[in-house]
Amino acid sequence: MGKAAPVKRPLKFESTDAMLAEARSLLETGYKSRGNWTLGQTCGHLANWMQYPIDGFPRGPLPIRAMLWVMKHTVGPGMKRKILTEGFSGGSPTAPQSVPQAAELSDQQGLEKLQQAVERLTNYDGPLLPSPLFGAMDKSMLITITLLHAEHHVGYLEPNS
Repeated sequence: MGKAAPVKRPLKFESTDAMLAEARSLLETGYKSRGNWTLGQTCGHLANWMQYPIDGFPRGPLPIRAMLWVMKHTVGPGMKRKILTEGFSGGSPTAPQSVPQAAELSDQQGLEKLQQAVERLTNYDGPLLPSPLFGAMDKSMLITITLLHAEHHVGYLEPNS
């Protein structure tokens, strides 16, 4: 018998302000992680993916880069449409360097990093680098994808009552 999937709360973020408010609330009230990451790791991961289109995406090994190129030109558009309609689903691997180790980033530091990433992206007017999987995105689409990404990961953090 396989391990049961962790319980995730349904979240809907209409804005980056709502996303940050939820993260602040979890920091203030405390939380139980129903997944594998702390609040700091979750916020750091989200911040990293918000900044990659500005600074550059992690460069994986050649076989992974080749696989992503093929996926971007075949199933990537369908995956993007599915995420936009259904949100992110669990179980997909992510770039390991995009997830800070818990000992490297406290919950407070992770929240600060996410706040800085939101501010930076909000004020950024330059070109965005294309996603290795989804291709070119404008700032509005990047924010939409970020909010869906946040709903997925923050959903595994349950506030203390």
